[in-house]
Amino acid sequence: MDTVIIVDDVLHRREGAVIHVRSAHERAELAIDAIGDAAVEAALARLRGELEAGEPWSTALARAARQSEVPGRCERRITSSGALLLDDTGASTPLDVRRSLSVLAELTRDSGRSIAVMGELESTEREWFDDHDALGRIIVRLDISQLIVVGHGARHVHNAAGLEGSWNGESMLVDSADEAYDVLRTRVRQEDVMLVTGASRTPLASLVDRVMGGTA
Repeated sequence: MDTVIIVDDVLHRREGAVIHVRSAHERAELAIDAIGDAAVEAALARLRGELEAGEPWSTALARAARQSEVPGRCERRITSSGALLLDDTGASTPLDVRRSLSVLAELTRDSGRSIAVMGELESTEREWFDDHDALGRIIVRLDISQLIVVGHGARHVHNAAGLEGSWNGESMLVDSADEAYDVLRTRVRQEDVMLVTGASRTPLASLVDRVMGGTA
């Protein structure tokens, strides 16, 4: 029989995620040194696997708590200026990107600005417009401070965000990762959190490398 694990809540903080879990008559807060849906799902899979292998609840929790960051999925990196960069270049679907944007918003709810850098998503021709348009509108609802859209292929994210009149943030459409870097270099402050995501069709790994090696 599969072990049933119920997640009551997930809290993302700069120092890591806290997952409120329960199973049968047990409940606990599972704290991991990682953030994002990929890391949370991996930790829960580890917890479930340990329990199904017959390990006691406390042992299973301790082992699941060893979950480390998932490369390219909200992977935390600190820039030379002290800002936090989330490398989410491994996000491959609109749902992945949406979840990562929610993490970004949560991390900056109390302090700092949220900056999302997005490229073109992998999508079917039929769903391409809707996928990009929906993300632009979600960015507004999440109150992301700054959106930088890279490349003409992702323009509908920028357009959709600009159509939402209630938004206090700002959206920019740039042609290349180099231009995105120039914007970040002049605008990012120490308390800010940057998310680089939506890189399945717009290579953005080089942007992450430049930010980490530069002054942003």
